[in-house]
Amino acid sequence: MSTPKIVHIKAGATQELLSPAQKKFNSLIKKIDAQKKLLAEWQDTFQLVRQEAAEKLEPLRQTMREHQAAMAKLLDQQIISHKFTANQQEKLSHIISEISEELLQFADDADLKTLYNQYSGGDYDSEAQEEQDMAADMLKSMMEQQFGISIDDDEFDVNDPQATAERLFNKFQHQQEQAEAAKAARPQRKKSAKQLAKEAREAEEAANVSKSIQAVYRQLTSALHPDREQDPEERERKTELMQQVTVAYGNRDLLKLLELQLAAEQIDQSKLNSIAADRLKHYNKILTDQLREIQEEVFFKEDEIRHLLGLSPFEALSPKRLATLLKQDIRTLQDGIARIQHDLRLFNDVKQLKAWLKGYRIPQPEIDPFLNALLPPELRRR
Repeated sequence: MSTPKIVHIKAGATQELLSPAQKKFNSLIKKIDAQKKLLAEWQDTFQLVRQEAAEKLEPLRQTMREHQAAMAKLLDQQIISHKFTANQQEKLSHIISEISEELLQFADDADLKTLYNQYSGGDYDSEAQEEQDMAADMLKSMMEQQFGISIDDDEFDVNDPQATAERLFNKFQHQQEQAEAAKAARPQRKKSAKQLAKEAREAEEAANVSKSIQAVYRQLTSALHPDREQDPEERERKTELMQQVTVAYGNRDLLKLLELQLAAEQIDQSKLNSIAADRLKHYNKILTDQLREIQEEVFFKEDEIRHLLGLSPFEALSPKRLATLLKQDIRTLQDGIARIQHDLRLFNDVKQLKAWLKGYRIPQPEIDPFLNALLPPELRRR
C-alpha cells in the first residue's frame, strides 16, 4: 500500500502567514504522527524484547538463582564442617541470609527458608507477613485518599489488585450516583442567565465537534461505497479504504480520516489551506483529545516494558536504548554467573574461603528514601 499523504496546511497565494489556529492544527498533526510512529516502534520493539527476554534473559536469571542457592548451601556446609571466628561467622551468616532472602522472593523453598531463619535470627514468614501488611495498609490509605472513600478489610485484597480496584471503583461509582441522586432530590436553585448561556454554548460546542468528524465520515462513505463501483480492482481498493474509514471513525481518529480523504482524492491542498475557521476550531479540539489518548497509550506501553525488564519507573527509555539495556542485562548476568561459578569452586577450599572473608565487609543497609522520610527526624538515617 502507498504511504499516506501528509496532512498539512500551507499558506495560500492570498495569505502570507498561517493563522494561530492553522499553526495549532499543523502542530497537533505533527505531534500525533510522531506519537503514532513511537507507539508502533514500541510495539515492534516490545515483541522482540519479550522474545529475547524469554529465550535468553530468563534462563540466565534461573541459572544465577540456582548458583546462588548452591552458594548458600555450600557456605552453610562449611560452617558446619569447620571452625570460624566470631567475625567470620557474622560475615558468613550475613551472606547466607541475604542470598536466602533474595531467592525466597522468587520461589517458596523450605530449605532456603530454614537457612534464612537460622542465620538471620528472624522468621521469614512472620517478617514477610509484616511487610505485606505494612504495604497493604499504605496502599489502602493511598486508595482511600484517591477515591475519597473508606475501605473495609473484606473489600481490599493486596494479592488481587485488579479485583480490588474493580470493587473500589464500583463502590466509588455507587457513592457518586447516590450523591447525584441526593443532589437531584434537593430543591434546585434557579440558574442565572449567564449559567444557562454557558451550558448552551458548551452543548453547542460538543455537538459541533461531533458534527465535524461525522461530516468527514459521511463524505468518505459516500465516495468510497464499493457496491457502486463496477471495476473489480477499484472495488477492492474502495473496500479496503472503507474498512479503514470504519475503524478510524470508531476510534474518532480524525487524522486518519483526513489522510483517507487525501488518499481518496476527495480534498486537495487548496481545500486544506482554506478550512473554515469554525471547522478548524472543532478539528483542533478533536486532535487535542486524540493526541492525549495516544500519549497515554505510549506511557502504558513504556510502563509495561519497564515491568518486564525490572526497570525503575523513572528510568529514561527509548526503543533504541531498550535493546541496549537488554544486552547489558544479559552481559551482566553472564559475568555474574561466571564469577559465582569461580567462587563456588574457590569456597570449596576452606582456606581460600577464610582468606576471602578477610577482605569482605558487610555492606551498610540501603536506605529507602520514602520510608525514611516517614520516620521521626531523630530516627532518620543520613
